Amino acid sequence: MNLRKKILAAAAIVATASIFSAPANAAIVFCGNPFTNNSMQMLDITADSCVDTGQGNINGNPATDAFLLGDSAGTFEHIGDGSYTQLLQTKYLSGGTFWFDSDLWDSWDEIAIGFKFGTGNRGDNWFVFLLNDFVSSGFWSFTNYYGKGGGLSHVELYGSGYSVPEPGTLALLGAALLGVGLARRRRVTN
Repeated sequence: MNLRKKILAAAAIVATASIFSAPANAAIVFCGNPFTNNSMQMLDITADSCVDTGQGNINGNPATDAFLLGDSAGTFEHIGDGSYTQLLQTKYLSGGTFWFDSDLWDSWDEIAIGFKFGTGNRGDNWFVFLLNDFVSSGFWSFTNYYGKGGGLSHVELYGSGYSVPEPGTLALLGAALLGVGLARRRRVTN
């Protein structure tokens, strides 16, 4: 790797931390390798880890979504689209914010967020982070190692493990138990 690309990668890492005014004890969670490829970064106060990265598309369709068909197959399912704002867009570095409805945490044990970038067919172009519990917004940055393509295309949300049954399910179960109890009571009194 030439010196220019090494300097670019190091500058992107420093810029990521400084752009978003990271707290003094926050660390950067990398998805991909900024010294050899396109990569993404989030702060560890937002993301627990990088789940997967690759080339292709993430779109929520179980038949064509590269993340859902990859190493995480069967672990996560698509649960919606996230919203985002791109605050910074340069040839080699972009960054912004993401957010989604925090009520999703009422139904899922784990939520992962995926980012798809236009990179002129240079890898990697999608990245999926496992979010810390109850996080529903945060900052992201993207290092475009090759300087090709556009910015962020879209954001996808993935969930794993139901944490709480739906209220309707609990009501149905309660009604069934009440019915069984009443039926049993009738048999005992007759």
